[in-house]
Amino acid sequence: MSEHDKELRRLREAIDVIDDQLMALIRQRAHLAAEVGERKQSRNDAHFYVPSREAVIIRRLLQRNAAMADREHRARIPDEALHGIFREIIGACLSLERPMRIAYLGPEGTFTHAAATRQFGSLPRYQPCANLALVFDEVESGRSSYGVVPVENAFEGAVGETLDLFASIERNVFVCAEIQLAIHHQLLCWGSSAADIEVVYSHPQALAQCHGWLQEYCPDATLIETESTAKAAARLLECRGDEQTKASLAAIAPMEVAERYGIPVLAPNIEDHHDNTTRFFVIGRHDSPPSGEDKTALLMSIKDMPGALYRLIEPFAKRGIGLTRIESRPSKRKLWEYVFFADIRGHRDDERVREAINEIAAMEGGFIRVLGSYPVSRPL
Repeated sequence: MSEHDKELRRLREAIDVIDDQLMALIRQRAHLAAEVGERKQSRNDAHFYVPSREAVIIRRLLQRNAAMADREHRARIPDEALHGIFREIIGACLSLERPMRIAYLGPEGTFTHAAATRQFGSLPRYQPCANLALVFDEVESGRSSYGVVPVENAFEGAVGETLDLFASIERNVFVCAEIQLAIHHQLLCWGSSAADIEVVYSHPQALAQCHGWLQEYCPDATLIETESTAKAAARLLECRGDEQTKASLAAIAPMEVAERYGIPVLAPNIEDHHDNTTRFFVIGRHDSPPSGEDKTALLMSIKDMPGALYRLIEPFAKRGIGLTRIESRPSKRKLWEYVFFADIRGHRDDERVREAINEIAAMEGGFIRVLGSYPVSRPL
């Protein structure tokens, strides 16, 4: 055996030793997680999933990753890779506490499915839903432990259907976490030229996010909305045996859908903004305890009068509480009546936040409902 082969063997044996150590440590962590689950059950603590605790773990590990890379002058493990590794470890340990069922806008392969698996890992049972209302119903009824719903895109704005579902009735559903997912759209088609495309299927948000590309390369194509990007791809499958038709049809969908259904990608990454990001809410029957860096989602309304919106915002401004988002939506109860959705910096249990909420609740004609407090996430 050459010296080169001996050195290679030595390195591989050293890796095997480390792998064994990692296995032993993961098993030790799993046993501790199981003990945590037993203690929660003994106290009848239904909140076995605590997003704030998970957020603190991930933040600490990412900070440690950066510090170790700087100290050792070695390449830093990408944050996305480290997050994925520990997401699966945390998910596996959590499954020992209690099996979970996660509802999401399906079918498999949608961006919502990708967001859900990024948050919860591969072990839970995933329940695809045909529409967002069913996701809310799954959680509210207790059939699913949690649900994942899109709430806004960085360039196209709010997902109105999600906001309307929060506002429609007094739901026993709360925001307990957020997920930020980078979004890339692929043009799926059986044909070989965008010039031949006559119809493009996709979810309304995907069509909007690719508007510029479609105007340039498929200006005469008819755009048809579907309930999900995966259902758009399914429309192409229905026509794959029709040689005359299939080259004229296209769908916009994630790469996961293209691979799952075996449909060729005619044009990759056709989104108008390549830093395109969509934010998702994790909904459950509870929100999250403070993590040290949190937001609170609110639903507000006030009697229509001059300066009405200022009256809603002023209690936060005078206490130095930042609003990261505010959206208006028709109340659908009365003509020209609106409700406001806002995300603010801070947790509902923070003294300043609690004071501001109470001030709005005490206003004449004022209404406010806390939709949930949750840890701040970062796009990876």
